[in-house]
Amino acid sequence: MTHDPTLWISAAQSLNQGLAITDAQGTICHVNPTWSSKAVQLGLSPIWDRPGMNLIDFLNDPDNRKICPNAPMFLTQLNNILHGDCSSYSKEFHFHLSLSQETLWFKLEVIPLIDQHSLQISGVVLSCMDMTRYKRFELQLVEIISQIRTLRGLLPICAVCKRIKDEDNHWDNIESYLVRNTHAEFTHDICPDCIRALYPKYSSFLDQADDEE
Repeated sequence: MTHDPTLWISAAQSLNQGLAITDAQGTICHVNPTWSSKAVQLGLSPIWDRPGMNLIDFLNDPDNRKICPNAPMFLTQLNNILHGDCSSYSKEFHFHLSLSQETLWFKLEVIPLIDQHSLQISGVVLSCMDMTRYKRFELQLVEIISQIRTLRGLLPICAVCKRIKDEDNHWDNIESYLVRNTHAEFTHDICPDCIRALYPKYSSFLDQADDEE
């Protein structure tokens, strides 16, 4: 069975994640449409949205540190992969859009490109996935968890009046204690048993409701 190499090219072109391929010297020789469109969206055109740029030269240039703050680390990992000293590199980073004040999150993965015949490293494959939606969910979850306070351990409670003794040895009613130590808020109601005990003339309405159920 023969394999059509154009199928792999079509698959790479159709990916929803950005894809770029460099040669052994670190020069970008191919990018897919997603990589190009994201580069344009981030205002990185014409540097990043087309082949021809040498990644090593770009990362070595101090003037490009604003675009790539982690350039020294990325450069080290890129060289390690090209020289066979590292099998892969993965890094999350964010990019701030000045016009919309929006922050976008991405996950970059770099793996070596192995020549099938010589088994030598002929370049690297860079995969860049937009993680903004998932990162926003994660940050929202962290915020929600940070607002949750859980009561743990043994709470000294009066067996008669049901007040709780706090850490300062002050006795407080349950409502005040929970409001102070959690994010709970109370709205008052009256349960059916108390209605029957305190307002027996209204208990017939409760009995009718029970019969209907």
